[in-house]
Amino acid sequence: MAQVQRMGDDQAGFSVTFDATMATVRARAWGFMSPEIAGAFGILVRDTCRASPKPSALVLDMTELKPMRDEGQASFCKLMEALPSLHMSSTTVLVTSQLVKLQLLRIANQTAAKGSLRFA
Repeated sequence: MAQVQRMGDDQAGFSVTFDATMATVRARAWGFMSPEIAGAFGILVRDTCRASPKPSALVLDMTELKPMRDEGQASFCKLMEALPSLHMSSTTVLVTSQLVKLQLLRIANQTAAKGSLRFA
């Protein structure tokens, strides 16, 4: 059974799990996160990828995420900067909000992750 790490509450926060069967780290973010929670997002996802035994894929479910404050954008940027060193075979971002997608694309295009994300 996968261990779930969670920060926040039902209104705003995120969770991170490692699915050993699929060799996939899955992160889900929702709501309008506080600066403290948003700041921890990228770090916890990155650390979960590093600590998991040979993860091959990263899935970021941002379908319920509201537009991010500066802290959330900075946290996502740290994760994007770490992506090349995590050696993931694929990174998929699930998003429904066009504003959130534009924020994430802008950040990814400013980092080494440029071109390595797939948006769905």
